[in-house]
Amino acid sequence: MDKPENQQHGGPHAAEHRPHRKPIHHHPFFWVAAICMIVAMVVYVLTNNLSSPRGGRAVPALAP
Repeated sequence: MDKPENQQHGGPHAAEHRPHRKPIHHHPFFWVAAICMIVAMVVYVLTNNLSSPRGGRAVPALAP
């Protein structure tokens, strides 16, 4: 059992050498993107589907 071909490669410490990855919600880019999406959704809802023209006048469905 002491022969090198019978031993496991890496031993119990092999898992410690894996690259460390942070969860996605720990990255600042995730929070910037999430806030931008929330702001876009709020603007979309509050402006009534972005359909109201400037001045609040109604747009005719068909041009004369």
